[in-house]
Amino acid sequence: MLHRFVYGFLLVALLGMPWPVIAVWQGPADQHAKLALVSEQDALVAGKTLWLGIQFDLQDGWHTYWSNPGDSGEAPRIEWQLPPGFQADEIHWPYPERLPVPPFMDYGYAHEVLLPVSLTVPSNLKDVDSMRLAARVNYLVCREVCIPGKKQVELSLPVRKDSGPSAAREQFEATRRRLPKPVPHDWKVSAASAGGEFVLTVKAGHSLEAPQFFPLEEEQIENAAPQEAKRISGGVRLHLKKSKHLTKPPTRLRGVVVTGVDKAYLVDVAVSQSRPEGSM
Repeated sequence: MLHRFVYGFLLVALLGMPWPVIAVWQGPADQHAKLALVSEQDALVAGKTLWLGIQFDLQDGWHTYWSNPGDSGEAPRIEWQLPPGFQADEIHWPYPERLPVPPFMDYGYAHEVLLPVSLTVPSNLKDVDSMRLAARVNYLVCREVCIPGKKQVELSLPVRKDSGPSAAREQFEATRRRLPKPVPHDWKVSAASAGGEFVLTVKAGHSLEAPQFFPLEEEQIENAAPQEAKRISGGVRLHLKKSKHLTKPPTRLRGVVVTGVDKAYLVDVAVSQSRPEGSM
């Protein structure tokens, strides 16, 4: 997939302008995104899990990306620099928003976002006063074009027998409300391939407010196409236009259904090759 900064490069080449013109015009990435490493707890405790997060504070009009960036862009990547014995988990992705940049549709975050990661602290922690935790974050910030950025972030935490909440605790709690949850056990979710679209049916026993589907895999649906939601008894059907880049029929549809405020659910369902009953 061509990313938007590649489109920007091609445009500059066609206009006969040197590449640095784009860099000067847009400014470096850190003019549009402030990054920091924050901790939910105020100390390191041997054998206990520590929650860290990469905090993005984005300039108005700019955004960064979800795990599936949509039509362009790239998700942030973290290169951890940790003391021996420490182990960092993968990013826990809050659900994104649709970010239209016509003719594209990106999936990501505007204004601010916290990307949380759980850290396993070794049980044989060194007997020291404090320890340094650091990471290098590779990311893109985008508006009309994308600008790649690299940021070294770090913090030092005291080593104690117990810990309490840090000043960032509320940010972590707010972010957890945006983390997709498993589909409730009494919901029925199914997916069907029907001509040029996928039909995702969610029967929750009640109506769902303004549902949206965010695919976990790229090039499955046309990201910029409207997602038509049709109410059915006890739920909803989402009509998702297939991607023109789809090379083979997928056997499963994996993604996040967002409905209402801070209500997001992970779906992973087999794709049948017949239109669902009662659909048009």
